[in-house]
Amino acid sequence: MQETGEVIVDIERKISHPPEGAHSRVMGFQEVWVRSMCRPMEQLVDVEQEYPGEVEYIYMPACVPLWRCSGCCGDENMECQATLESNITLQVMRIHPMISMHHVELTFVEHQRCECRSRQKLLNNKSSESIKNRPRRRKHKKTANGCGK
Repeated sequence: MQETGEVIVDIERKISHPPEGAHSRVMGFQEVWVRSMCRPMEQLVDVEQEYPGEVEYIYMPACVPLWRCSGCCGDENMECQATLESNITLQVMRIHPMISMHHVELTFVEHQRCECRSRQKLLNNKSSESIKNRPRRRKHKKTANGCGK
């Protein structure tokens, strides 16, 4: 029988490089639990989302892989938040339609450590607003743009 630490190491190895044919087996509770925990995970992030002021450009690729906090906290009053961040510089192609196209280096924030923290401050600020005073928000349809939206 494996010890818990050995199981977690084995599961982390599987997360990094999923084995071929893994979709045909049932994932056990312990593996599901570990994989759903609050931790940094590689996610594809839209460059436009990180640089919203540069709408005149098209970036290739449109999204970049960054490590960001994600996962479950097991309590709806908690959320997975970064406790340690670092900058990473990535080279992308910046296209100014009909004008120019060249490589540029853009800096992005990556999350190195995460933990479940109270979202109390966020909830208190929102609950203090009157519902009548809140602006109405239009629902946007999600569209596929090749970046997982």
